[in-house]
Amino acid sequence: MEFSQIVGIVLSLLSGLGLFLFGMNLMGDGLEKAAGDKMSGIIEKMTGNLFKGVLAGIVVTGLIQSSSATTVMVIGFINAGIMKLGQAVGVIMGANIGTTVTAQLLSLSEISGSAWYLAILKPTNFAPVLIGVGVFFIIFSKKKIINHIGDILAGFGMIFIGMSMMEGAVDPLKELPWFQTMFESLTNPVLGVLAGALVTAIIQSSSASIGILQAASATGNVTFSSAAPIILGQNIGTCITAILSAVGANKNAKRAAVIHLAFNIIGTVVFLVILYSVKNMIPFWDDVANKNTIANFHLVFNVVNTLLLLPFTKLLVKLANFIVKDIEVVEEKLKPLDERFLANPPVAVQQAKKETLHMACFAYNNFVLSKKAVVDMDFSVEEILLANEEVIDEYETDIWRYLMKIVDADLSTSDSKLTSSLFHVLIDVERIGDRCLNMYEVAKEMHSAGIVLSDKARMAMSNMMDAVGEIFNLSISCYDKLDEEAAHKITTYEDVIDEMRQRLRIEHMTRMSNNECNFEAGVVYLDLASNLERISDHCTNIAKSVEQLISKNAKFDPHKDSNSFQKENPQEYAVLYKEFDEKYRIGAK
Repeated sequence: MEFSQIVGIVLSLLSGLGLFLFGMNLMGDGLEKAAGDKMSGIIEKMTGNLFKGVLAGIVVTGLIQSSSATTVMVIGFINAGIMKLGQAVGVIMGANIGTTVTAQLLSLSEISGSAWYLAILKPTNFAPVLIGVGVFFIIFSKKKIINHIGDILAGFGMIFIGMSMMEGAVDPLKELPWFQTMFESLTNPVLGVLAGALVTAIIQSSSASIGILQAASATGNVTFSSAAPIILGQNIGTCITAILSAVGANKNAKRAAVIHLAFNIIGTVVFLVILYSVKNMIPFWDDVANKNTIANFHLVFNVVNTLLLLPFTKLLVKLANFIVKDIEVVEEKLKPLDERFLANPPVAVQQAKKETLHMACFAYNNFVLSKKAVVDMDFSVEEILLANEEVIDEYETDIWRYLMKIVDADLSTSDSKLTSSLFHVLIDVERIGDRCLNMYEVAKEMHSAGIVLSDKARMAMSNMMDAVGEIFNLSISCYDKLDEEAAHKITTYEDVIDEMRQRLRIEHMTRMSNNECNFEAGVVYLDLASNLERISDHCTNIAKSVEQLISKNAKFDPHKDSNSFQKENPQEYAVLYKEFDEKYRIGAK
């Protein structure tokens, strides 16, 4: 074979591999974006027990077609403190099973027969159609969900076209002696495992390396005895992505990567021992392997390996703990906003939302502490309150920077709206924190100056603080659950707070004119009421964000009329208003 022919074969093989990998990435991205935050939700909700964790790993990896991506996601969750190491084991095992889907799909090209329904299932027939339809959806549709479906279809078609190109590239090699000798040498289990692991580690995709092997099998030179160790090695090589992702992560995240590697190495060793012990009893040991054989062995290995090691998950965790020892005395700081999540924008957005809610909880805690200072003159809380305020400021800075890295990503409509809303909610929560600090400082000044509110004024202020506290607490829950009913309540309750402030102002002016309260106390009292009213305004802004997020509008509009509920549902509004107003009038409790 001439040098020019060899160059042509290499270029064709690389072109096919490039198209194959591009198709996988395009399809995976499309599935990922179409699924939105469901993937992270599946993992988080289904890790309550080991079997659910395995199922979660299968489902998520089946969706995004990458066990490496699922494992990296798990490492991010562990590094963020969201998931425990023991919970991650099942997901990692399930991810290995989920990644076998691609090989099974590629084996469809082995379908033979003249029936029309068999012809439809052949990739050479439907792949060009899928690419055409997918590209049409991508170019001509303005809806993101249709664009994502287009990515899925086009990527799916490119996978098969790439596979066909690789088959065509290696076909001229089948008669060459060195090509035949190469696969004969790979019947050596050590060489086969090393070859499979190396190729997979380089391209960082077991699905792609399995695809290359399936393409090579079309030459007829790949026997089962040479394919088996290569496939086992490919499962080891795919761990490289998780290992690289764990660099710089906390100890448990590193242990998750070790478990992923140990799971595949142990399974490989067990399978090699069994296969080579009984190879003389395997009738197809020296038979030529086709795409179906390769896909099925890949599936059998991962399913059996999972069933085999599932009862020993605690031992896997102990092994990981032994390899990655706790040598650091200082506790590692958790990083909920892990950079690893940025590779999966829907998950990153959800992490930013969770941390915004955590930030709001610190602000609410400061509201409770400021109330102790105002109503009970309890200033022992100052150290905690100031520490919380620092945490709130740090949260705002960190989340803001994190969101700036997400905002330019190709997000779904819902994730794009959520990202936009988070910028606004961050500002509202931070300003609520400032108002709480203001109220504490006012109470401290009152105490230092010897200013004392009358019993009526103190009771009225306590009632207003209770009312605002209820709104604040409801707004956190409302944003967490995207609760439309709660959002309507908040916008209604805020009107009650506005009216309450006016009523308290008039009542206090009356007390001052009757010499029941002095001027200094009046100024302080009105300052506190103003801070409370502003907190309720910020809570209403959060409720408006929720109304926008659940609306059918394609874009987030923070300036939407907040009185729409009152205008559209006047009777329900009146009932809610009356209930809240009566609940927090002086003497109502």
